Amino acid sequence: MKRICIIISSGVLACALLASPAARAARPTAAVAANAPVYGAAATAARATIASRIVAHGTVTGTVTAVDGSEFIIETIGKRTGVVNALIGAANRVTEQDTPYVYGGGHAQAGIASIGIPGAGYNHHTKGFDCSGSVAAVLAGAGLWQPGTGVPNDAGIIAQLRAEHLIAPGVGKGPVEVTLYDDPGEHIFASIDGRFFGTSDGGGGGDARGGAGWLYDGAPDASTRSYKKYHLLPSVLTGTTNARHIIAFQGDQLSNPINTFQVNEKLKVSYAEEGSGNMFATAIAFPGSATITGTVESIAADGSSFTIQTSSGTSLTLQTDGLTQLLEGLADGDTAAVTYTTSGSTLTARSVTVTATAPPPPAAPAPAQPAQASISPRP
Repeated sequence: MKRICIIISSGVLACALLASPAARAARPTAAVAANAPVYGAAATAARATIASRIVAHGTVTGTVTAVDGSEFIIETIGKRTGVVNALIGAANRVTEQDTPYVYGGGHAQAGIASIGIPGAGYNHHTKGFDCSGSVAAVLAGAGLWQPGTGVPNDAGIIAQLRAEHLIAPGVGKGPVEVTLYDDPGEHIFASIDGRFFGTSDGGGGGDARGGAGWLYDGAPDASTRSYKKYHLLPSVLTGTTNARHIIAFQGDQLSNPINTFQVNEKLKVSYAEEGSGNMFATAIAFPGSATITGTVESIAADGSSFTIQTSSGTSLTLQTDGLTQLLEGLADGDTAAVTYTTSGSTLTARSVTVTATAPPPPAAPAPAQPAQASISPRP
């Protein structure tokens, strides 16, 4: 198999190489693609088809890292652990996915297998990783690469890690070491505490399909001159991190569109999992939220807030945090159930459901007709 590592677009590479660590840590507001999911009868039919392939159900709580069309990604934060343990855990999870090699797979969003772009292993629908996509997935699982962000090619990964002072030239030494082996523009794989990981070791080792996972043939190419070696600095390896798990969910099973989710927002996601590994969100809850029901008194002209009056007569103003989609179909006088979160004295609406529409205004009375004067005929 030809060893290919790619840059999905120049925009992705430029972003990954030029952004500072602080800029990468500050996640932008989620962008919503134009291909929004379909709801109603089409979604009902899709649910019936998917239900026949479900093998497991579960619930997970995490933080939104990206929203794109009908898909959203959350990151769960595990217990505090050593960086090497977190890298091993991430490599185990990627291996367990048993994905094939896919040209460009794992580049759009670090840690997430994808269909890639035309090239080796691409067939329009199967998700997988290529070499740099798989390495970035492991780095992201240990907090050394921002989950959900774009991934450059192998050389771009090395350049970014060097710019952040996480690696230095040479093979790692000692009982605990992590080394990246990079043949610039061709291939990259890793040694994590003495075990090799990647889509292959450059010599064809690993999964016969070329998929990402642990390699067990001793990685003969690791000692060749074409591979540049870079080790994670001891100060990085002796640190601790919260092990991260990155999960992509399809949101078209939900009753409401997902374009009201925001990056950095915490969600509790109930899901159904297909045998193929696809995850479908079936219900969403907002940890720490509350729900109130009341009558809409007013809606700000710019959609930034609205006020409702509860049954007890209390008026509450809720912010939309820029999500004007929450107000679609809402009008003064409607009765609505509002789920909201609280930060200090600010109430922020997370979902709005109209339970009763405002009654139509009473018909205006017909204008009175002027009395007709009676005229007596002359004798």
